[in-house]
Amino acid sequence: MGGSCNDRTPTLRIVLGAFGNSSEHGPSSASTAAATAGESPAAYILGTSYFAAPRLGVTGNRRSALKLNKDGRVPMEDRKGPFDHFRPKSLVLSTLRVTTINISTTLSNYFSDQLCYEQKIEEMVDSGDITPVEADQKTEEWESQEWQLRMNALPKKIGHALIRFHSCTALMRFYELIMARYVLRVDGDVGRDLFVPGAATSKGNSSNFSQERAIDIMDKLTRDPFQAALRTSQILHNQEHANGKVISSTNGTETTTSREIATRMFSTCIWANIIPFLAELTVQQGVLMYGYGAYYMAKHKRRKKHEAIEAGESKCDELDKHEEAAYALSLFFRSCHLTVARSASWLVASAGGAAGSVILPGWGTVLGIQIGDAFAGALFD
Repeated sequence: MGGSCNDRTPTLRIVLGAFGNSSEHGPSSASTAAATAGESPAAYILGTSYFAAPRLGVTGNRRSALKLNKDGRVPMEDRKGPFDHFRPKSLVLSTLRVTTINISTTLSNYFSDQLCYEQKIEEMVDSGDITPVEADQKTEEWESQEWQLRMNALPKKIGHALIRFHSCTALMRFYELIMARYVLRVDGDVGRDLFVPGAATSKGNSSNFSQERAIDIMDKLTRDPFQAALRTSQILHNQEHANGKVISSTNGTETTTSREIATRMFSTCIWANIIPFLAELTVQQGVLMYGYGAYYMAKHKRRKKHEAIEAGESKCDELDKHEEAAYALSLFFRSCHLTVARSASWLVASAGGAAGSVILPGWGTVLGIQIGDAFAGALFD
């Protein structure tokens, strides 16, 4: 009885999306045809995000199965759609987040500068340069003047921050599209070959990655650190064979759960932060070049207006050549400094995310990434 039941039990095959002939035959016809051909009917899993259920586009006997990850996720489940950040909920949350960050930064800078100014005034009072009454007057004047200036500049600062945020997000989606469609070839019509056995070998894969490797890399690049920390923490705590002890995934030895969480989350954050930090670096490099270009053009126009005599043109031309060389060299060094600074921020932010995951998986991860990024930025500024 048990043997006959096991013989008749079909092998479960898990795929994403729908078969390419679903429009012709429908799901029931596809399952019937698969059973008739001696194949097991597929179990369909619907993803939870825009890219979680790619269309396979395969027919007949050319079925393919996409393996789930070790934590039970659909590969690329965390990947966002190209315009998801413009949805009402995401737009409101991102606006509140950017506004809150800029207001808190403005207030913290104001109070920090106020403290420094008061210390200078106290030193002047101690040295006898001014009286305590004059010190109070200077402090009140500085507070009223600086507060008004910073409050007037705050709306413009928030607007620029929102533009920068959406520019970085749009570049992230663009880079993800390039990686998925043209480098790793896991998207669209090009990506269908990855799900067909032997098709990638026959047609050629430009990045020379295997099917599973390409999907795994794209999944790592689009992971959500917040959700990844929650999943990793839950899985490791379920795998504990002793109080706070698990088997390490790197060398197979026994290690603490906290250390294993930090190790895995550091790797996750390193991969997941590549595209966001690259997009932010691209925006900053663009702003830097635009600023240098605007300054150069304005200076060039002023020089042309102040040229008085033709005899001085040769000297001016020679001077312009030296200034242009110095200008290009300065731009090069600033660009290199910016690249090194953002690379260091990428590493430190990933380490901060790993540390935050140990303390509080989820929100601690996000906070650790932000603190690490700010810390590295303060070191290089």
